[in-house]
Amino acid sequence: MSYLKQVWQANKALGWLLFLNVVLISVVSVGFSAHFPDAVNILDSAYQLGVIPAVWGLYALVAIVFLLPFTFIPYAKWPLQVFLLAVMGNLAVIVFIDSYIYDIYSYHINWFFIETFLADEGGEFFDVSLKTYVLFTAFSALIAAIEFFFLWLVNKRILNRTRFKGVGWVFAVLVFVNILFVNLTHSWAYAQNYMPITSLSGHIPFYFPMHSRSIAKSDMLSNIAGESGEIDSSNIIYPKNEMQCQAPMSEKPNIIMVVLESWRADSMDSEVSPNTYELAQDSLWFKEHHSSGTVTTRGIFSLMYGLAPTYMDNVVSHNGVGGPVLLNELKRKGYEFGVYPSGDITRIKLTDTSFLPVKSDVHHGEGEGTIEKDRDVLNKMVTKLENTDESVFGFMFFNSTHYLYYYPEEFGKFQPSKKPSLVDFKSGKDPLPFINRYKNSIYFVDHLIGELVAKLKAMGKYENTILIVTSDHAEEFADTSPTRYGHGSNYTRYQTHVPLIIHWPGKEPKVFDHRTASIDVSPTLIDELLGCSNPVSDYTNGESLFNEASRDVQVMASYYNYAFVTEEGSFIQNPIGLLESRDNEDKLSEDVKLKPAAAFKALEQMKTFYSNKAAQ
Repeated sequence: MSYLKQVWQANKALGWLLFLNVVLISVVSVGFSAHFPDAVNILDSAYQLGVIPAVWGLYALVAIVFLLPFTFIPYAKWPLQVFLLAVMGNLAVIVFIDSYIYDIYSYHINWFFIETFLADEGGEFFDVSLKTYVLFTAFSALIAAIEFFFLWLVNKRILNRTRFKGVGWVFAVLVFVNILFVNLTHSWAYAQNYMPITSLSGHIPFYFPMHSRSIAKSDMLSNIAGESGEIDSSNIIYPKNEMQCQAPMSEKPNIIMVVLESWRADSMDSEVSPNTYELAQDSLWFKEHHSSGTVTTRGIFSLMYGLAPTYMDNVVSHNGVGGPVLLNELKRKGYEFGVYPSGDITRIKLTDTSFLPVKSDVHHGEGEGTIEKDRDVLNKMVTKLENTDESVFGFMFFNSTHYLYYYPEEFGKFQPSKKPSLVDFKSGKDPLPFINRYKNSIYFVDHLIGELVAKLKAMGKYENTILIVTSDHAEEFADTSPTRYGHGSNYTRYQTHVPLIIHWPGKEPKVFDHRTASIDVSPTLIDELLGCSNPVSDYTNGESLFNEASRDVQVMASYYNYAFVTEEGSFIQNPIGLLESRDNEDKLSEDVKLKPAAAFKALEQMKTFYSNKAAQ
């Protein structure tokens, strides 16, 4: 066989292997189409039918161009084929695993997910069950067998056939035409803000569609915001002016924040959390409180800084911009600090941002597992209070209530209780055993809160302590979809509505029903305790919790997008910069409208602490 013919045969083999893998990975990806909105016309139907094969077809074209030069190397045919099949096989497995993640959490595997999984030595965040490992391993073996079959089929059958020799070119043309159709259609839809097509983009992994406008320039949002100058997001100014706080040194109550991971508001009752419920009867109870983030980093960031969670990435990149105003001002007043998280908050950048001014006082819970670490968090806080006569700011972050929901056996009050797995979530099993396990974990941590209150009273410090009990975000259990669990996947109350109980000496117990947010906690403490003459707009996007006018719009964020959330629904920024309107059950709805005044308010929050070149 001549040299050029060998090169041609090598290219044909790679082309056929790529085509077969496009078909294979498209089949593996079919599950993502369950998240597509209903097609309303022929164009929608054609786009939905072609978009998944177009994504993998485009990557196949890139692969063939990349591999082409290597086919001119003598004897490279077999190594190239084995390499290609290894890459494509692994991609098929990744897509299959991603389909599980996306069905449950509504976000794709990304670098944050991988980094968290690899660093999660204690299984506090992603403790994968044996059942899940077995399933993924079996699927990997199946994919490997299919890839070997493809290798045999191409080299022993397809390349040696004597009939239908032009069929490969027909398939290649069809793949190319489909890629062209999908990208041109998306480009048109993007320019027209045609949601039935643009809304599909976020559902498909590794999809970066063509569009005709710059992502950074949304005409719709620009028109709402008006001509206010260009925002320099690399320059964050926080606080906007030097703080002027003159509260008397004698007014220095202890402040203790108790945060439970993933605690939803409807689990704060006399059955699940009896100690906190009893505390609420003698405290300030904000019944319509919502986290500003649907994930830990955003929720804690907004709680401490009083800023919209969209600032977090910029604050991280600028080394915390000095840290939260609240902590800096308490430090100036001579407070001592004790920050005791059960899980590792340094890895997720909270130590270097939300607790930057007191990072030397951050001490993680110690112990063999999450339960022991949570108990150690309580012990550390009690020890801190016992060993000082100075005023203390304490922060306790309990992690047992995070997936997989941990509790000692004696706290198994709610039955049946079962440890969840991704396989169970994906199959849409009855959530009751998982909910019961979750409730048991809350029941356990609530017991620790009861111990804290008892210790404060025994030390005679209860009536000089502002005790705040809340959560970083809520937790969903198949509330919006049979396979939807956890958090970070939507902006419904199932993932944002959290308890907020504040025991505040000197204030009469009261139940509040107006809508409040995480960003309101920090400015309330600053306003009430520190006697700052600055307007609140100098240091926060929030307002006092005691302002009983409901917040008409909140800026919320997850790991991968943000949203404007109202009582009627949410308006979510999709991966290409457009807003999707969704109702309170996370269903796409054109009936849910974002009022221009609310949109303007949200946009103002997102840019308030950035420098404005036009104003300089």
